[in-house]
Amino acid sequence: MTRPSLDERSVFWGAWAALMLLATAWILGNPLMASPDEPAHTVKAASVVRGQLLGPDGAGGSEVQVPYFYNLVTAYPVCYMFDADATGVCDPEPVEELDAEAVSVTPAGRYNPLYYAIVGLPTLLPPGDGVLYAMRLISAALCTFLLALGLRALAQAPRPAWSILGVAGALTPMVVFLTSTVNPAAVEIAAAFALWCQLLTLLRHPDPGRTVHRMAWIAVSATFLVNARGLSLLYCAVIVAVVLLVSPWSAFVDVVRTRGAWPSLAVIGVACVAAAGWVLGSNSLGSGGEVIDPNLTFAGAAKISVLSTNNYVVNMVGQFGWMDTFLETWVYMAFAAGAGVVTLLALAAGTWRERTALVLVAGLSLVLPIVIHASQARYLGIIWQGRYILPVAIGLPLLAGYVLARRLGDVPRDLGVALATVVAGVVAAVQLLAFGENLHRYVNGELGAWLSIEPDAWLPPLPLPLVVLLGLLATAGYGVLLASTARIPAPAEVADGPAEVADGEPMPVPGPMP
Repeated sequence: MTRPSLDERSVFWGAWAALMLLATAWILGNPLMASPDEPAHTVKAASVVRGQLLGPDGAGGSEVQVPYFYNLVTAYPVCYMFDADATGVCDPEPVEELDAEAVSVTPAGRYNPLYYAIVGLPTLLPPGDGVLYAMRLISAALCTFLLALGLRALAQAPRPAWSILGVAGALTPMVVFLTSTVNPAAVEIAAAFALWCQLLTLLRHPDPGRTVHRMAWIAVSATFLVNARGLSLLYCAVIVAVVLLVSPWSAFVDVVRTRGAWPSLAVIGVACVAAAGWVLGSNSLGSGGEVIDPNLTFAGAAKISVLSTNNYVVNMVGQFGWMDTFLETWVYMAFAAGAGVVTLLALAAGTWRERTALVLVAGLSLVLPIVIHASQARYLGIIWQGRYILPVAIGLPLLAGYVLARRLGDVPRDLGVALATVVAGVVAAVQLLAFGENLHRYVNGELGAWLSIEPDAWLPPLPLPLVVLLGLLATAGYGVLLASTARIPAPAEVADGPAEVADGEPMPVPGPMP
């Protein structure tokens, strides 16, 4: 019996639906403001849609004029943040005239306004918790749209079963968690995922008939990436450089020569200039010049960063709430082992340029946090988190997946499909476990019961059984999506032309799959 498969268009819509459903489960199962710096980003969004792109400096951030309600939300998590045994119950004292103008301070005041201009639109409605949930939903819709673009690009390449292994390592529970929050890091990671997949498909599996269409969506992804956070321009440059390293130069030249792609290239150029102008004009990467710890030298901060590498990895895989809610240890070990196996296989099967690129991405994922953090530690303190480097780090399993898809042409297709199907089931189970761990932490506290409701329990806005069911359906849908994508028959691929790639030999061009 022939099993059903999805085409690339169905992959996009299926991915957007499945990932949005998963993000919605997290939105409902996580208390408002129960994510890193979500109050600061909420205040920033409320100020941007009111025309305040920058506010004057104040104690602790930028001062902005917003309805008092958005000043009040900063108190939402104070009862449970940093205390994993506390439930999500935290009710600020009721205040009249929540829509009265008030001065609020946000540490995110100098961030690029693009993301906030989109997610802040609901704040123009009468204030209330419903507005905060709407902000989360808009952010999730944008992020999952970008993730779906990446999966669509992956489905256009031959042998997607092997590439799915890379997706399994890249879309960690932390990535899914961030898509459900108001945080520009979420759109930065999602746009980076889309850009990695789209560029690798564009240049390693070229199709002249699709170049213009592919470039249009690459322009969208790149625009959101470079305008997400201060370091995003650097991350975009790394992604482009690595993909160029592992791709035939002729494929890049063909894209540049395609006139229909020029408008997209122009959009990317304007977006990069705008992002650079904002960083320089707002000094968003500046520390203010005030030394808060004169004894913290570059070498000392670098040592702290090196010793914190394990914590960074934990944060990249899954560290929820205000970095106070953890997964089981075996989950972190499983992710590390899985990503490591995929990478080792790619190193063994790849060409010298592909191996160089893999080592480069791994090295940058370790070195960039050390250099960036150590250079600013005297002014900002010890603040680095693993999720800050995720836009680069997710490229390691993704690139490894693309290398395997290209190099394992002699391996029977059924083996790759079977392996990807098993991995999809495991990944879905891990995502469900992460959702359940986080929900339990806020309902009853980390040490609370699992099968009963404590007297001081926090409850989501919808009935708890319905939220649990939503999480089950969402994770199952995500697993089915990955397994179905792995079964897509490989299209006949356009030859790359004379390859200027690895070891002086042309890239093999696999034919149609059986």
